[in-house]
Amino acid sequence: MDQSPFGSALIGELSRLVNRWNSHNFQLAHASQLRNERDFTANKVLYLLGSNGPMRPSELADDLGSGRANVSKVVARLLADGLVIRIPDPVDSRAHQVGLTESGWAVARDVFEIGDQMVGQLTADWTERELSTFTELLIRLNNATDAYEKRVATAPNAER
Repeated sequence: MDQSPFGSALIGELSRLVNRWNSHNFQLAHASQLRNERDFTANKVLYLLGSNGPMRPSELADDLGSGRANVSKVVARLLADGLVIRIPDPVDSRAHQVGLTESGWAVARDVFEIGDQMVGQLTADWTERELSTFTELLIRLNNATDAYEKRVATAPNAER
């Protein structure tokens, strides 16, 4: 009999979902539905900028799990294509952030649209009430996660 290493079905199923959605194969299959000609990493940069707003290149590299040199090359291509711009960092005048242009937003919307379509397919047999309840609970879980992250980030030994 298979035994889960998790103490609850909730964490086991959340882990399974997050791992699947973050897997390279799933991401590639999902991205294959995009209508633009951008490479995988460029589309992920557009997604991150569309989700988070302007970011430093180092933050992009961290979120992508990629090297800064690779992100620099991707950002340079997106700059050349007019999809992103460099803007001064509001916190550190020596640094800059990367943000979407109007053209960049148009391409990023395609990335978000395929996500909406996927979730629509995954929940096609759910009732409106189920969708509403799940969304409310997910918002609550995300808010609790934000609070948890802030709390543990300031705890002793957080820099390990």
